[in-house]
Amino acid sequence: MPDLPRASTRGLWLMLSLERVTGAQTLWREGIPFTECAFVRIAVDGEPLHDRPRFRDALVVFEELEKSAEASGRYLIFTCSCGIAEDGGWEGVEVEVSTSTITWRLEAEGESFHFVFERDLYVSEIEALRKCLAQEALPLQPLAVTFPAHFRREIQ
Repeated sequence: MPDLPRASTRGLWLMLSLERVTGAQTLWREGIPFTECAFVRIAVDGEPLHDRPRFRDALVVFEELEKSAEASGRYLIFTCSCGIAEDGGWEGVEVEVSTSTITWRLEAEGESFHFVFERDLYVSEIEALRKCLAQEALPLQPLAVTFPAHFRREIQ
């Protein structure tokens, strides 16, 4: 799969959506069946991250994503399907917040990712999804998250 486009003079677009698993549907992630629940999905400039091999079984921790719009630091935006971040090799995303952009830096299975998002669009997407979740009857996955033992919010 080709690399995601990198920003030059403009930031990338973060697009959030809600995937619902209802009725007779079952979504399997890493051998775990999910039914009657919802998941946050992230797309970057229209490309769903869960289409990329490293992100395929990852779950988005919406509370951490919300916090990442407010201040620079390390956020556990992705976790393993079981909710234990270390099981999936997730250490957190280094987030840098400026007046116009929000930058993510992370490494996953030896691959480095660097995304620079337009801050206004990032915040707008989070607010829109928050409103959607307020009206949602399905529980949002993951229900519980276990942070890595050595997790530190501040970036060194």
